[in-house]
Amino acid sequence: MKEAARFGSGSGPEAGARARRRVRLGALPRAGALVSRRWGRALLGALGVGGAVLVLELLSRTGAFGDGELPPATSVLARAAGMAVDDGFLGHLGTTVSAWLGGLALAVALAVPAGLLLGSLPRLGAASLAVVELARPVPSVALIPLAILVFAEPVRVERSLVCYAALWPILLNTLYGLRDVDPVAKETLRSFGFGPLSVLWRVSLPSAGPFVLTGVRIAASVGLVVAVSAELRAGGDSGLGVYLLQTQSGGGRPDLMVAGAVWAGALGVVANGVLVAVGRVAFPQARPFPRRRGSAPSTPGYRASRSSSNAGRAE
Repeated sequence: MKEAARFGSGSGPEAGARARRRVRLGALPRAGALVSRRWGRALLGALGVGGAVLVLELLSRTGAFGDGELPPATSVLARAAGMAVDDGFLGHLGTTVSAWLGGLALAVALAVPAGLLLGSLPRLGAASLAVVELARPVPSVALIPLAILVFAEPVRVERSLVCYAALWPILLNTLYGLRDVDPVAKETLRSFGFGPLSVLWRVSLPSAGPFVLTGVRIAASVGLVVAVSAELRAGGDSGLGVYLLQTQSGGGRPDLMVAGAVWAGALGVVANGVLVAVGRVAFPQARPFPRRRGSAPSTPGYRASRSSSNAGRAE
């Protein structure tokens, strides 16, 4: 009876065997434990990249595609590694990175103060919401002719288009971050005589910071896509998009073209990793709480708001 109660309902040797099998499976490490660890996520990511390279390599070796249509993945990676010491390609890459980072920095400088202003003044925010929703869906590529007429210089054209595309994710995340601030924390500081700027500096900014950084991460990838697209569409003397166009001239070199695209992807991965590291250092309170079994996962915004609330009570 004790054995039956331990392993569940059912009777007989088969039911006992099934129950003992369930116990053994439950003793194995769960997949969630691997995902929750940093080294586990890195391992899974490496396995995913390796699997994708293997699939592409097998597809190119089957003969279903010609060498000019789908080059082998190993050939593309070898070309991409050789580009690291190619001065001509590095010059193209530097032009794109300069325009990309310049436009992204300009977007941060414009969107964060605008978001703080619109989020702090509800009437102004409501009046501006229609303009934001009207301008946000306009694709940056559609503004290339206008940008060429206004700025003329290719680098300034790219920078302005990157700024326009990156502006909206940062602005909207700043607004959402301000809305998520704990009102009790703000009222607590006001009751102690703190002014609006002090409340903004002590409570609103630390709480909205993780949201703003998430917007910058989204804007970084969007800005890189726009920078390369603008070079492909508007041309110019240098840039990653110009290099991709050059690889298609004179019969075309698909391996070089895909290798250049791999470098664009690597830039995005590096930028995202740097911003994640900055977020861990600047906003350690935004890390999620350890999840208990059966409880809902906590969000960075929730923890940020709890931290700001605690800070307000401490004040």
